[in-house]
Amino acid sequence: MNINAINAAFLLGHPDFARKLLRTPKRPKVIVMSIKPKYAKAIYEGKKHWEFRKAPPPLYERIYIYESAPVSKVTGWLYFSESVTGIPLVVWDMVKSNRVYTKNLTGTSLEDLQAYAGKKLVTALRVFEPTRCEHPVAFDAKPPQNWGRFAYTTRPTNAPPIGEPIT
Repeated sequence: MNINAINAAFLLGHPDFARKLLRTPKRPKVIVMSIKPKYAKAIYEGKKHWEFRKAPPPLYERIYIYESAPVSKVTGWLYFSESVTGIPLVVWDMVKSNRVYTKNLTGTSLEDLQAYAGKKLVTALRVFEPTRCEHPVAFDAKPPQNWGRFAYTTRPTNAPPIGEPIT
């Protein structure tokens, strides 16, 4: 056996090199974010334009919205177009100055934001193109506390399309 064959056998045995050499695609990731039902409803209705997070998800990917209990389903998706990170008071002032934040949204105030963030930094994410599913989809994994990446798995061929009711 020559040295090139030995090197190739070694590289194919390593998962990172094997994927690159064989060009096997990775499974795509799905990002799911947990949001309380009252805030999700406000996002879908266009009343809430900013989402506050201590650990923000990527801006460039589609984010699926998982509404926590009592809904406990994926009800739609959205994108984030921009973000502002800083201490809560500075982020609040920047968001308020854009005149797109709804002050009348129950349960959201500077005091709530400060209590949520504590002494840590907070990120405000501008909501872009929120879309509600016609039929909410049950989420078969343990939902994330904040947001999480999940491996996309294929559905059985007899399953209805995503967004259709599962009977």
